[in-house]
Order: sequence, then C-alpha cells, then structure tokens
Amino acid sequence: MNLISFRGLVWRYTAIEQAPMDTERSLANGGRFNPRLLFAMLYTSTSIQGAKAEFIKAAKLSQQPPELLLPKMLHQIEVNLQKVIDLTDKKNRQFLGCSIEELIGDDWMPTQRIGIKLRNFCDAILSYSAVDPKHKNLNLYIINPTAVAVFGSTKIQTMADWDHIKPFSKQKITNQKPGQIVTF
Repeated sequence: MNLISFRGLVWRYTAIEQAPMDTERSLANGGRFNPRLLFAMLYTSTSIQGAKAEFIKAAKLSQQPPELLLPKMLHQIEVNLQKVIDLTDKKNRQFLGCSIEELIGDDWMPTQRIGIKLRNFCDAILSYSAVDPKHKNLNLYIINPTAVAVFGSTKIQTMADWDHIKPFSKQKITNQKPGQIVTF
C-alpha cells in the first residue's frame, strides 16, 4: 500500500454555530469511514463543487429544498499531511480488497472496515465522493494545528453563493493569528 503526502486546501460546510474542525457529529452518527462512537473523522472535499454536491445530497436525504437548510458556513482548511492513503489509486484498492462501487455505495460496512484498518496507519483517506465520483474527499483522522488549519470561512446564504466563492489569497491573511478564522 502506497502512502502519499497531501498539501493544499480542502472545503467543509458546517452549521453557522458549529466550529470548523468539530467532529462530534461524525463521532455520534458515524460516517462512511468511521463507525459510530468508535472514533471521529473530519470529512472534507477537495473542491468547492464537491462540498456543494455533499450539501445538496444532505438536503435530499432530509427531504428539504437546499435553500431551507441555509445559511451554512463554508470553511477553507489548509492541510499538510504526510501519510495519506489514496483510494482513487487502483493498487491501493486492490491491496485493501475494495472496489470503487463499495467506496461510493450506500452500504458503509465495507468502508468502515477500511477506516478501522487504516486508523493507526495513516493521517487521512483520499477517496471518491459518493455523491459525485468526479470529485474527491479527504477524510482526516489527524486534526492538529501543525497539519491542519482553518484558512478562511464564508457564510453561504443562498445557493448561488456557492458559485461565487474563490479560494482566499494568502496575502489577505498575512496578519492572521494562529487558530484565528478569517471571514470575508
């Protein structure tokens, strides 16, 4: 199994009052790669479009129009991880005995088994988005200030807001204190 490093921005939406790095819901409810109450993960998308697709799927699951679930916060998180398993790599999937269909399917048992197996082996899992496999998600085990930092947050008030968001420029944040969230 090959590990890669991942350095760059990822995206995550939360409720307005929820902290950008909060993993309580992941722990309480479980997720694609983490069984409920066993351990938490921070689920992120590698693109704004991927985060939007995840939000729309959540709205469909709650049987509500997306606009009724707004406002939300969209967070840009800078990640610098050295031990990431890339499940978009066929060799890694073969080593773990899983298929793309299992990674994006509705049955979380196979992916949760993978999550348990990889938990003490890597910092994060890079995988296809189950909502739209042309997008990727980075699902983090490790959340510490030397590897993961909130780069900025934007309030999403209408669905059209998603389409106008651009990554923040590092020059705009030169006076940022460690751990401070900058909102534009």
